[in-house]
Amino acid sequence: MSGKTRGPGRVGRRSVRRIRSGLRRHGLVLRPRAIRRLAQRHRLRFTSGNRLLVFSHGADGLEAMLEAITSARARIHLETYILRADTTGARFLDALTDRAAAGVAVRVLYDAVGSRGLAESALEPLRRAGGDVVAFNPLRRVWPDFAPRRRDHRKILVIDGKCAFTGGLNIGDEYAHGLGEGDDGWRDTHVRVDGPAVRDLEAVFLESWFRADGPDIHWEDVLTRAPRPVGDVRCAVLADGPSYPRRRMRDFLVGALAESADRVILETPYFAPGRRVLRALSAAAQRGADIDLLLAGRTDHPILRRAARAILPQLLERGIRVHEYERAMMHAKVGVFDGNWAFVGTSNLDQQSLEHSFEVNLILEGGDVVDQLLVAFAADREGSRRVDRDMLARRGFAERALDRASAWLLSLY
Repeated sequence: MSGKTRGPGRVGRRSVRRIRSGLRRHGLVLRPRAIRRLAQRHRLRFTSGNRLLVFSHGADGLEAMLEAITSARARIHLETYILRADTTGARFLDALTDRAAAGVAVRVLYDAVGSRGLAESALEPLRRAGGDVVAFNPLRRVWPDFAPRRRDHRKILVIDGKCAFTGGLNIGDEYAHGLGEGDDGWRDTHVRVDGPAVRDLEAVFLESWFRADGPDIHWEDVLTRAPRPVGDVRCAVLADGPSYPRRRMRDFLVGALAESADRVILETPYFAPGRRVLRALSAAAQRGADIDLLLAGRTDHPILRRAARAILPQLLERGIRVHEYERAMMHAKVGVFDGNWAFVGTSNLDQQSLEHSFEVNLILEGGDVVDQLLVAFAADREGSRRVDRDMLARRGFAERALDRASAWLLSLY
């Protein structure tokens, strides 16, 4: 639909939703101004007719992925940062081996650093069954390929070119059960995608596969047809990585914060985004945007939590609300803007993710998927502790020094 439209901050969110609902009944779509501008600036290609199913717990998402693998009849493309040979990993490897033995083309790409400790012997049954398994950027490589911080942090599973999964879940026991006793499972956000966006996710997998020097694939045959429309969600696949001319996810996030009218929700386990994103957050808050930042209270990376504690006071002074999730390890990577569009994917809001890793995210609008994400956030906030300036001020001198040193090491000052 052409022409300028008023944002939610002017006519009210309920009015915009009524207008949007009426337009959809007539086959039209009112796209938020932020989406229009971001699509033009970042050359995002949106596809219509997608259906998304959101998984908010690790065990549920992993089981759905396993079920999809066992249903494969033509090909399975799996890309993951962490692949373990523990109980959960063995279930995946057994399912992949079974499908390869049945004649399904199975291709697995895992990151060599993320999956360190994965024994080659665990992969041999899959290889003997005809599956192809490739490690991304092994550290034994010699310069110029050697780049220890250049990692493949993407998580993509595509089944027969018809359905796909992406989000925060890696493959290992902790993602199914949590970090330990007293932990309420593993809190993550993973999505199943059906519809035309599946082809775009598979194209990102192929890009990674060829970058890792995987065996040749007749990619034209793989990408010839997109799945037919099956839902009412519009999606754009935003791939990012250090070989791209610009850091696309960081630039996207800065642009999204600049365009957001009145409400921003960000959930991330690791928060050390760098100066540009911090300035964008501060500017959005000063402009009057209502911002919630939800971080991990329990963490597997203490230095990142310390670094976040060092930079939070400047955000709190701007009126940004900060929460730390304490029921379990919170690993979701989600942003919701003005209650009507969002991103879900693999990018953490830290320098490693935004500068050095290959990532993939879905930008989405329409359907009820944004409402699902908002419901999940409301539940997360109930299980969180509010971080305020008084709480941070009670830290001792040694604690504050360690926090500032962590932030310095991560180049946040």
